[in-house]
Amino acid sequence: MLRICWILVWILSITPTIRGQNAYVDSLLNAIVGLQKSKSDIYYNAGLFPSQRCYLGFRYNEKEDDNIFFTGLIVWTLKSIRDALSLQNQQLVDSIAARAIVNYPLYRNKEGGPTYNFWQTNPSRHFPNSKYFSSRSKYILPDDLDDTAIIYLSADFPDSLKQAVKQLIARHANGNTLRIRNTYKRYKNRKAYATWFGKNMPIDFDICVQANGLRFVLDNGFPLGAHDSATIHLISDMVRAGLHIKRPPYVAPHYQDAAIILYHLSRLVAAHPQLPELAALKPLLIRDIQKELLKTNAGMRAVLLQTSLLRLGVPVLTRIQLLEQDLDDFYFFVANMTSVFPNPIKGIFAKSRKINFYYKCRAYYLALLLEHEMYRLASSRTEQQ
Repeated sequence: MLRICWILVWILSITPTIRGQNAYVDSLLNAIVGLQKSKSDIYYNAGLFPSQRCYLGFRYNEKEDDNIFFTGLIVWTLKSIRDALSLQNQQLVDSIAARAIVNYPLYRNKEGGPTYNFWQTNPSRHFPNSKYFSSRSKYILPDDLDDTAIIYLSADFPDSLKQAVKQLIARHANGNTLRIRNTYKRYKNRKAYATWFGKNMPIDFDICVQANGLRFVLDNGFPLGAHDSATIHLISDMVRAGLHIKRPPYVAPHYQDAAIILYHLSRLVAAHPQLPELAALKPLLIRDIQKELLKTNAGMRAVLLQTSLLRLGVPVLTRIQLLEQDLDDFYFFVANMTSVFPNPIKGIFAKSRKINFYYKCRAYYLALLLEHEMYRLASSRTEQQ
C-alpha cells in the first residue's frame, strides 16, 4: 500500500485537482494535464507530451524527443475511456486532445500524403537533440504504419484520407514490391502488413504494429482484403506457436516485451470479437497473460497485463502499486536500428543496448494507469451485480 500512496501523493502535488470522478481518477487525469506542454519551449511545441530517448549503452544518456508517437497514444487511450468518465473529466480529455491534435500536421508526410512520421517532417527533426544523428539525412525515417494508425485512431479524418491510407497499407505489404528477409521461413511469403511506407525500405514485420494497423482497418469498417486477412492469419499463427512469448524482440522488434505485445493483441481481440480467427485467440491470450503475471507482480508490466485481462473479461480487483522507479525504468518503445537487416543480423542484435534506442513517457504511463483503473472499476461493478 505504501508504494501506491507514494505515487498518489506525487500526482496530487503537481497539479490542482478537478473534481468529478474519484480522488485517484481525478488526480491521474490532472497529472496528465500537468505534463502536457502549455506553451512551446526549446524542446516541445505546446500541446505535446514530453518523452525521452535513452541509449542504454550509457545508462543516463537521455535526450528529449518530440515524437508524435506518445502524444497520439495518450489521446487515443484517453478517448477510448472517455465515455466512462465524469462530465468534468470528459471535458478535460477533450481539452487535452484538442491541444495535442493541432500538432499532427507537423508530422504528416513531407509531400502532403496521408501518412504520418514518428518525427516532424518539414523540415525533418529526426533524432532531435543528437548532433550526430540529426545532422545526417541518411537517418531520416520514412513514414510508418504504427504512427499513421495511432494518429488516425485518435482523431477524426475524412473518409477519403482513410481510404488512401488503406490503399497504401496494401501497396507496401510484403510481397508487392519487396519481400521480407528476416522472419521465420514459413512466414516469408505471407502478404502481411509491413511497418514502413518507404518506397525502398526493406520489409519489417512487427506484431504490435500489425495489431495497430488492423485496429485502423477494422475500426473503420473497411472490407477485408488479402493483406488484411494475411495479417490476421500471421498474428494467429504466431500466437498459437507461442513466438510472442519465446522470441518477443524478434516478432516485435519495436516493442520487444511480451507484456507489451500481449497488451496490443488483447486490445485488438477485445475490440473485434466478431472475427472468428481473432476471437479464437482469447483463451490463448488469457493463458499467456496469467503466466506472465506470475513472473511480475508490480510495475508497468503488471499494469499492461492486468489491463489486458480486464479487456478480455477476466476480473482484476486490486489496484496496481507503483514506485517512482517503476515509471522511470520502463521503456515502452524501441527504435531498433537493425529491424530491417536480414537474418541472422536482426536476431543477433535484436536486444542489443548498443544498437537500440529505448523510449519512455511518464504522461503515457499515467494514461495507462488511468485506463487500468477505469477497467478495474467497471469490472468491480460487474462483479457486484
